[in-house]
Formats: sequence, structure tokens, C-alpha cells
Amino acid sequence: MKPAILLLLFVLGQSCSKSQDGLLTENPQMHEQTMGDNEEAGNNLPNQEMLGPNEIVFEIKVISEVQENKELCGISKEYLYKIEVLNIKESGGSVQQKISKNQQISVAFLFEPEQLEANTTLEAKARESLCQDASTTYFTVIAHKILD
Repeated sequence: MKPAILLLLFVLGQSCSKSQDGLLTENPQMHEQTMGDNEEAGNNLPNQEMLGPNEIVFEIKVISEVQENKELCGISKEYLYKIEVLNIKESGGSVQQKISKNQQISVAFLFEPEQLEANTTLEAKARESLCQDASTTYFTVIAHKILD
């Protein structure tokens, strides 16, 4: 009786693995196409699929670079810009500061942005951070793509 049960388990185990192998070999173009789509999505700088709970993706227009008093919440920021929100594409579930279209705010950039002049339009992914007093928040742009 034991050999029959073992043989049955072996046959069932082999049939499952063959069907999975068959799916990959039957349509390899579909697998390559899916991989290609994911690679293209990775090149889209603000990747909305990987949006964290305290992150937001929005379209913004740069108004100006902040030249004096480069501080947000009492913390000195090297790359600080005044922006206008044009469109909110997606917002994480834990974003506390509710921003709206046409609102002007100051945001920090995590790295030195190149080619940012007044009236430059960007699609940006930003992370919300809590200020030390825990009553207000600010946004830091972690990825961006120049639209115009």
C-alpha cells in the first residue's frame, strides 16, 4: 500500500511541475513581453507602482529656487525650491498634509536637480517627513522627470 501512495504522490508532483514548465515554454514571447513592459515601467522615473504610504506623485511647476533662509521645519536644506502643484496623480495612504491643485509650497530635493529654472514643469515623487515639533510636515522630492 505504501508504494502505491508514494507512486501516486510522485506522479502528481511530476504533473504539476511539467505544467508549470509547459507554461514557460509554450509562450516565451509573452514572458519576454511582460519583462519588457516592466523594464519600460522602471524607466518612468516616478514609479507609481512602488508608492509608499507617506509618498505622493504630482505634477509641479517650479516657481523659484529659495536663495535665503534655506530651512524647512528648522532643518537646513541645500536644495530648496518654491513650487506650485499642478496636478496630484497619486497619494499614499498615510500622507498627512493634504495639498491641493494650485497650492504653492516649498519642497526640498534629495539631490541636486539639474536644469531647474522658473516655469519648468516636473512629474515628481516626494516623501512626506514629520517636523521636529510633530505638528507639521514637509515634502522631499526623491525622484523627478522634467516634462517641459
